[in-house]
Amino acid sequence: MLSAHSHAQTSANGKVLITGSRFTYPLVEQWITGFKKTYPEVEVRILPRGGASADSGNLIINAHKLLPTEIKPNYSVVNIGKYAILPIVNPNSAFAKEHLARGIREKEIKQYFFQEYDGFHDDSREAKEAKKRKAKTNHEPVIYTREQRACVPQAFSNFYGHNQENIRGKGITGEDKHMIPALKKDTNGLSYNVLNWIYDLNTRKVIEGVAVVPLDFNDNSKLDENEIIYGNLDELISKIESGKTPEIPVEYVNIQYPSQFSDNTENLKQFVQYILNEGQKLNHQFGFLDFEPENLAKQKELAEASFQTRSKN
Repeated sequence: MLSAHSHAQTSANGKVLITGSRFTYPLVEQWITGFKKTYPEVEVRILPRGGASADSGNLIINAHKLLPTEIKPNYSVVNIGKYAILPIVNPNSAFAKEHLARGIREKEIKQYFFQEYDGFHDDSREAKEAKKRKAKTNHEPVIYTREQRACVPQAFSNFYGHNQENIRGKGITGEDKHMIPALKKDTNGLSYNVLNWIYDLNTRKVIEGVAVVPLDFNDNSKLDENEIIYGNLDELISKIESGKTPEIPVEYVNIQYPSQFSDNTENLKQFVQYILNEGQKLNHQFGFLDFEPENLAKQKELAEASFQTRSKN
């Protein structure tokens, strides 16, 4: 912790300017509020991604696995959070009437989201049955995805062995949450999203006008008791954190911050340390997952090592 003298000087030690994945902002805003209770004189604010000032951010939040080329020169990276992604559907669709009752298998997710539903590109029994159902209902689901390159569609597609560019369907501009109004308006709508947009964070129930497509973990074309887990957000988070649902896409949230130490980065150090300690207590409230204890400890060590390196420079 800072000494009383250094604490009094933190306002001169640089602004903390945050940019990055917007679905994390409700949680980030609470981190800022909590941090400023201890350091009220420090300027900490979010710079809208895509805005003219975004490039001046010195703390960058991403929610997909970063390629080396995506890390800014002389920046360090640590994981600060974890989140899950689920398929969602308009509950009035023909797709919902079938899959809310029996769930959806991983193979079917790949076929609907990443291949043409019309053929399934194989001659298996499942493919033939799907063709018959489509011919009978004449209602092909309409996929909604992000138009711009973004973290959540990258994480979703990577989990199933694809790239974002492979997701078929209608591209929606804006944020991840903007896919949901489009889904609600289309009775054939099918999409995916993160927990904090799928669930009402106050009631902890799925938002009105949307249904989670339950995953058929064991591919037996029916929902077993351990697969009916989506009614309450807290119960779902607990289930995912137990490690018993590897079929649900999960990815880490990470931050980049300058590796080169100077007086102007002291407040960044304090804010990163706050996130990895006090900030973790807010994860569940905002629909995020807790770290595995050993992983969180590792991230704290990585951050501390980068701070010590910076202090010596």
